[in-house]
Formats: sequence, C-alpha cells, structure tokens
Amino acid sequence: MSSSEDAKSILKPILDEYSKALDDGDCDKAAEFYHPDSVLITTGRRCVYGRDEIKKELMEFDEIMGKTTTELSEEHYRMTGDYVIFSADFETTTENVGVIRGAFTQIWKKFGEKYLIIHDMF
Repeated sequence: MSSSEDAKSILKPILDEYSKALDDGDCDKAAEFYHPDSVLITTGRRCVYGRDEIKKELMEFDEIMGKTTTELSEEHYRMTGDYVIFSADFETTTENVGVIRGAFTQIWKKFGEKYLIIHDMF
C-alpha cells in the first residue's frame, strides 16, 4: 500500500465519525477529535487555540448554520511518520445560511493508538 492508501485506510473511518458529529450538531463529540493543544484557523477571520476554545467555535458555527449536511470532494490523504495530512473541498448545505463551499486542510497526529487533529484550517 502507498502512504496515501495507508493514510486513507487509517483516517477515513475517523473522518466519517467526526463529520457525523459535526452534521448532528454534537459539538462535545466533535471537539473530542481535537488535541488539547490544537489550533483551528478560519482563514481571514481568526484562529483559536485548544480543544475548549475550538468547542466554543464549533458551537457558534452550529448556532449560526443550524442543521447541516456536508459532502466532500477532491479528497487527498498524505502520511508521514505519525502524521496524516488530509485536504478536501466541501459543500455544506445549512438550514439557516444556504450552501457553503470551500476547502480545508487538517493535520492529524497519532497519540498512543489514537489520531487527533492538531491543525485545522478552512
């Protein structure tokens, strides 16, 4: 298997669970995918540091957008050592603000037997 295939086989099931938590508005569960020292960068807007602050940001997004469904495309997985870099385009249909399109990149790091997001930028 190539490092791209390895990365996808590791991360895809985790991403599916993470995406479901976001679409379900379960910010507590979604925040668990972030390392306590992670960063979330909303390009052109702001950056928040740490799981607790990221959870607050996710809750704010959830309140603004309402119920959501997200489709990903142009998914790219790369692996190096204990890191998986994932990037994709997204199309999120929201209850309150219509359709949002964009791209994002996440860096996941292995801690023990678990991968957590350490860097999330969209």
